[in-house]
Amino acid sequence: MGGSMTIIRRKAVWLVALCLFAGQGLAQAQTSNLAYQVANMAEDMRILDESIRSMRVELESMRRENGQLRVQVSEYETRVGSSMDQLATIGQVNAAVSKAVAGLEMRDEKMKNEIILKVNQEITDFANSVKKSIGGLPAASAKPDPNLRKSFPKNFPDTGTPYIVRTGDNLSSIAKKFNSTVDWIQNANKIASPRHLQAGRTLFIPHN
Repeated sequence: MGGSMTIIRRKAVWLVALCLFAGQGLAQAQTSNLAYQVANMAEDMRILDESIRSMRVELESMRRENGQLRVQVSEYETRVGSSMDQLATIGQVNAAVSKAVAGLEMRDEKMKNEIILKVNQEITDFANSVKKSIGGLPAASAKPDPNLRKSFPKNFPDTGTPYIVRTGDNLSSIAKKFNSTVDWIQNANKIASPRHLQAGRTLFIPHN
């Protein structure tokens, strides 16, 4: 009986020792894992801080470029308004817009849209001013038609035949058909221009 108790006590001592050893190992493992997580969080915070600083530098650069572009647009508007002789061609306007858009690529979307809207408004105002200026110019006077007849002398015979003009007719073909002349038909019917002969019109065709 005493030997059995001794064996039981020894097993209990070993069991307690094993539990203590296991508890220490678990605590050390948890401590090591926590330190690793803290180190990872510190590294993530450092990377995040660097990214924020880089974004601030890029945003400041974008603001400076935005200001420079607005100054360029203002100077261009001043040059256009100073003299109509300095009007830009459509190609130059397109080149300016393309340059502005290219300079805004890969930039902040909101700022890019604002600048594009500003440039489009400037172009619209410019186009309106050009239309207004062109509208104020006097219209070119039409050149007189050298073939337009203003007088119709009575140099044709009184005898003749009425004829209804058909599609495709001209004074030359009609005169040939009735043994007449273009001059007689034109004067007898007071036709100012032979090109204005209308189908369906009744003409008096003088002939002998």
